[in-house]
Amino acid sequence: MILWILLATALAAFAFWGWRHTKSTQAFFTASRTVGPVLAGIGGTAAGLSAFVFVGGPGYFATVGAASLWIIFSAPLTGALQCWAVGERVVSLVKRHNCLTVPDLVAARFGEGWPRGLTALAVAVGAVATLAVQVKGAAIAGEVLLGVPGWLVAGAAIAATVLYSAAGGMRTGILAEAAQGVIMAAAAVALAIFALARAGGPRQAVATIAELRPELLDPWGGPGPTASIGIFLLFALGTCAQPHYLQKFLLLRDRESLRWLPAVMTGALLAVLTVWVGVGLGGTALWLRGELTILSPDQLAPALLASTGSQVFIIIAAVAVVAAVMSTAASLLNLVAAAVTRDLPQALGRTPGPGLGPARVATFGAGVAAAALALLSNRPVALLGVLGWGTFTAALLPVMVLGLWWSGANRRGAVAALAIGPLVQLSTEWARGTGLLAVRWEPGLLGAAAGAAALVLLSNLKPNVKGDQ
Repeated sequence: MILWILLATALAAFAFWGWRHTKSTQAFFTASRTVGPVLAGIGGTAAGLSAFVFVGGPGYFATVGAASLWIIFSAPLTGALQCWAVGERVVSLVKRHNCLTVPDLVAARFGEGWPRGLTALAVAVGAVATLAVQVKGAAIAGEVLLGVPGWLVAGAAIAATVLYSAAGGMRTGILAEAAQGVIMAAAAVALAIFALARAGGPRQAVATIAELRPELLDPWGGPGPTASIGIFLLFALGTCAQPHYLQKFLLLRDRESLRWLPAVMTGALLAVLTVWVGVGLGGTALWLRGELTILSPDQLAPALLASTGSQVFIIIAAVAVVAAVMSTAASLLNLVAAAVTRDLPQALGRTPGPGLGPARVATFGAGVAAAALALLSNRPVALLGVLGWGTFTAALLPVMVLGLWWSGANRRGAVAALAIGPLVQLSTEWARGTGLLAVRWEPGLLGAAAGAAALVLLSNLKPNVKGDQ
């Protein structure tokens, strides 16, 4: 109880501080560009991982085994890839155009109207889907770990995040994310060691799985090599299209920060991902031996923690899961607020008001929408996370990498990419879900490929128009 009181007090203090010190849209959406590489790197990693890793990762390992690791194999590369492929260009556009949001970046390159509007729409839809991952992860952890209704834990976590996010935007959010990232990294390593120790060590865990479910050790898994390589590419390349990652480049105080940012991001990322491997491997072995009882794979990590019988350990683990949920939720809520109250109105030719009231209301609305989606969706946490990641990848990867760097890219091609990518992705998701289409490549990757093809084709068919830069 004392730990929860301290957590609630800290969050209230964050909210109060943010309310007092956030008086402008630049402070609300970019933390006044005062963030260095350590804060941005740890905060960005915390924002990008969340319940998808703490709850979804081990559960996905229990479902498909070693094949689940294709999602995280690119982790040592993604920090450097982000800074090289998009970071340099984003920092340059921010300096020239004072960009505050991801749609600002696209509008600075391809002009106002459709480019900004389609980008804002993709950010809003994808962010709500990714927020739903956090809600669902918190609900599962609450039910299994704390023995209370899942909706109560999820509601409390999202409500607290909405409170400090609405009060201070990213000025508050980046500080909270960095603190939560440190908690996540420490907890992930501890949980991974604990899980493997309970299973008798890595060798014994592998031996158990080899004896009872040897198919889980197949590196390609049930889906096969095509699907495995597809999901690797989706997460390796898609890291350059996630707006809650891109947002961190908008917060940097100078270009020099890009020198150190990859190292910070990679170190934090590898530390947190130990929970995927350690709890996935050790927890699956314990489950197969009958030492854990779960009703669904998503319950694997919470059930393992609950089996310790130590209330202190359970509470610490619960705090880590809640921190994971809140760190991502803060960035996503801020992105939705910016898209709805700033970017969509500008795309329609309207001037947003100077106050922060609409942004704070939109932050609340995004939390409610994500909670509704989580309650209505039957997808496991990991696959719900893939849906959100794929939506961002299909919509934004072509314009954020190819569009920002290629001087031949024009407005017409960018608009086509922003429209065709999500259309292909969502259509493929629907067709695959209804059984009308058997496709092994991830819909998000297919959407990004279709969008990139449209960008190149239409840019070459028509010369650059006025407004392209």
